[in-house]
Amino acid sequence: MKMDKKQLKERPLEIDQVCLVVGDLEHAVGRLQDLLNLGSFKFKETDRPDAVVHGKKTHVRARRAYAQAGPMELELIEPGAGENIFREFLDSRGEGVHHFGTLVPDLDEALARFEEKGIGVLQRQESGRTRLAYLDTEKALGVILELRQRK
Repeated sequence: MKMDKKQLKERPLEIDQVCLVVGDLEHAVGRLQDLLNLGSFKFKETDRPDAVVHGKKTHVRARRAYAQAGPMELELIEPGAGENIFREFLDSRGEGVHHFGTLVPDLDEALARFEEKGIGVLQRQESGRTRLAYLDTEKALGVILELRQRK
């Protein structure tokens, strides 16, 4: 059943991803496979030269691994050098849950709704298939919220 824009706007966000920031990707994957019996992980390197972090254009690099954990996707991020919210998290807190992710039909519309509530963007980036925004929701939710729109 196809939903119109009003229905999409009013439906609750569905969290479909949990992300952990880690210092050593291979070690973390090994621990998770051993402790939780998770299946295989897909590895990916990301390089976003046009990312925006705290309102400033910067180059964001990271190594990532993904696995399905039931209906949720588990994403692990090992941050690269330079300014980015993943490195900030790792340096200030150590490894742990960094964000919850959700797909939205229209990123700009979703960002406008959060901005009306006083919630800003920590980091934005795009890939060939996806537009992303990480929201400053830690005080409100205890965790960062990632909004993803597929192009």
